[in-house]
Amino acid sequence: MNKIDPIAWEPYTGETIIVNTIIRKGKKIHERKFHDDKVKAVPRGNAYIIGNGPSRKNFDLTKLKNSGQTYGCNALYRDFMPDFIFSVDTKMTVKMCEDEVGKKVIHYAPSLEVNRPYGKDMLHLIPNNPHWISGNVAFWTACVHGHKNIYLIGFDFREYGKGELNNIYQDTENYGPRNGDSIFEGWLKQFRDHLKMRPYCKFTIVHDNPPSYLHYLQTGTDLGNSKVINYKEFEKVLTPS
Repeated sequence: MNKIDPIAWEPYTGETIIVNTIIRKGKKIHERKFHDDKVKAVPRGNAYIIGNGPSRKNFDLTKLKNSGQTYGCNALYRDFMPDFIFSVDTKMTVKMCEDEVGKKVIHYAPSLEVNRPYGKDMLHLIPNNPHWISGNVAFWTACVHGHKNIYLIGFDFREYGKGELNNIYQDTENYGPRNGDSIFEGWLKQFRDHLKMRPYCKFTIVHDNPPSYLHYLQTGTDLGNSKVINYKEFEKVLTPS
């Protein structure tokens, strides 16, 4: 098992990226420049990371708006517009550009190339991109933004049985059919690794079956900076007495 070292937090101002590649005498030469961060996000309240797993299907997402900042991914914008939205699949990113999602909220993607036909500043680069799935990149970025208290809903990371949903938007445009267990294990590894990278952050996962889910999440790991609560408990977080 590879050792996961903590990441020291520091303000994100941008990063050096490859802007052009040329071939000279049979060798690739990369031209680079510093890409300035135009978002300059400042954490406000809690960070709420919205996955698209079916466990959050009956939760009213508008309840999140007044107590922090919201992060989501992919087709979430069809039903709810978070403060920051993420896509890593090219087809999904193109569709979101066509729908001008980036004119309404901050839209992060791995590359700015698909942005060119749709005008400037429709997309922003995922900061220090770890090259993970979009949901995990969303809560990675919340940490980059400086959030320390992070709630995750709709992060199911598991099958729900034959013929049952594993994604609210499954079988719609730019979504495939049901995925296999092996894919979920890869996603879960990214998730666990990130919790280890950010020991100074507190992660609260909201799920409808906390004891079972916590055992599944923490199997073979020591994730002391995470806990699981149910939606009734989560409602109390949003409306403290």
